[in-house]
Amino acid sequence: MSGKRFFTPLRWFTLGLLGVGAIAAGIIAYMNSDGDETPVSPAIAGLYGQDVPTSSLPEKLLPGMILLTPHQLALIPLVDGFQSPCGTASGGFTYDAQPFNTLNSNRGGHHSGSDINGIGGEDSDLGMAVHAAARGLVVYCGEPSPAWGNVVILAHRLPNDSRIIQTLYAHLDKSIVRQGQFISRGEPIGTVGTAHGNYKAHLHFEAISSYCTEAGQPAYHQGGTMNRLNPQKLLASYPAPAVPDPYETVRRLRVREAAMQQPSAPAAPLPDGAIPVNPTQFL
Repeated sequence: MSGKRFFTPLRWFTLGLLGVGAIAAGIIAYMNSDGDETPVSPAIAGLYGQDVPTSSLPEKLLPGMILLTPHQLALIPLVDGFQSPCGTASGGFTYDAQPFNTLNSNRGGHHSGSDINGIGGEDSDLGMAVHAAARGLVVYCGEPSPAWGNVVILAHRLPNDSRIIQTLYAHLDKSIVRQGQFISRGEPIGTVGTAHGNYKAHLHFEAISSYCTEAGQPAYHQGGTMNRLNPQKLLASYPAPAVPDPYETVRRLRVREAAMQQPSAPAAPLPDGAIPVNPTQFL
């Protein structure tokens, strides 16, 4: 095919229209850009790309705050109430040595939790059992820093509004739970410690409204207590029933049922010439 027959008037006209369209599209895009990048819509940007100015954030985000995964959020159990993490379920044989939001000039801010001590004071409560204030999911278990000592954080789903909160148990002498474990209300999770001798023995107990595990974050803040809740008010607002957590009973039954369903070991083979007999036929 010759060049004259390929470039017919109709093909020249079509190519001309395509060229004009491309030039027009480029001019329109340039006029709309104003030299700036077009903002991405929140629906496309996702969780970390929202068009929110930095000045509107309430606090500077600190390293170490780990967002709970969707899987963790789905597993967090609904609580039936809260009880004291030390002493009796109502807090007997303990006292709050440094209540929530108390100004502590030596530490440079307001206390973000409750310091629960045994009634003997000093180190008399060293090794005292620490119990889960409510049924929850262990979302952190470790030592974020020597000053914090061993820390356990449980996530809970509140009744009525299903809001997610967390309880934090710090300065533990030791913890006896693992991350990802379900814990029933009142179940032992560790013992009272001193955070390697940094303090007299006590339990630093916090209630936190957050979707992040905040282990190791500063316990004192110049601007207030941020997303920390008054743990004593939390216990009073959602009092636990005066019975053990039925979640623990159901869990133990399920564990026993699973154990009973395990296949038994195969029977020893019968010797040659033996006749198998079902003993029930003689009953």
